[in-house]
Amino acid sequence: MKQLAICLFITIITFLSSLNGANATEVFRVLLYTDSFPPYSFKTGSSETGIIRDLFKAISKETGDTFEYIRVPFKRGQYQFETGKIDIEPMCNPAWRKNSPVPGLYSIPFATSDEIVLFRSNKYIPLTCPGELTGKTVGTVSGYNYPAFGAYFAEKRIKPYPMEDENKLIQMLLAGRLDQALMNKDFANYRIKVQNLQGRLKVSKPCSIVDIMMRLHPTRKHAIPRINKALQKLIDNGKISKIYDRYR
Repeated sequence: MKQLAICLFITIITFLSSLNGANATEVFRVLLYTDSFPPYSFKTGSSETGIIRDLFKAISKETGDTFEYIRVPFKRGQYQFETGKIDIEPMCNPAWRKNSPVPGLYSIPFATSDEIVLFRSNKYIPLTCPGELTGKTVGTVSGYNYPAFGAYFAEKRIKPYPMEDENKLIQMLLAGRLDQALMNKDFANYRIKVQNLQGRLKVSKPCSIVDIMMRLHPTRKHAIPRINKALQKLIDNGKISKIYDRYR
């Protein structure tokens, strides 16, 4: 009887310990690129926090987890994710990382990324399909994947003009060296708003819309259910929409 009681006690303690371990909060290393990408992220020291940090602050309130931000250039950030030095790439889609040796695991979708064509206002076309830009040069970001335009670029029906980033593309547009460039809608609208560029730049309707998720390193697979639960709650109560609205 005594041995039975001891075994029962040990079993209960082991079970409770496993529950505590499953519910324990963690520290996650979140990727932020060195260059700012408003409204998603801003430079260190900026008074603006950005959508990414605001989102993780809201998730932290739900899960109790801590999120630390690792600022590195794009290529280094991808390498550090693949080697397990970064736990979460915050805004991603599986199609963008399908060629990575560590594609990662994904949360539920919590937003979309809308790809638009940003025009110089005097060159604006009410675009309905990429084919309407046949024969033209379109600014792009080196290394980015453009689903709606990929076939046109491959067949040389549209000529891509790759630049380092979206900031460079906007500079080229304002300088008159490009007439149009492919860009994230939120980024374009934010830049137009804060720089009062309404009369100089104009946004097309979305050319493609893809779901945005969180990409987690496989070693953090166990955390996906609670992150998904937090994301779903923030979707349902409208807090994610409110975070985006702060920057619109």
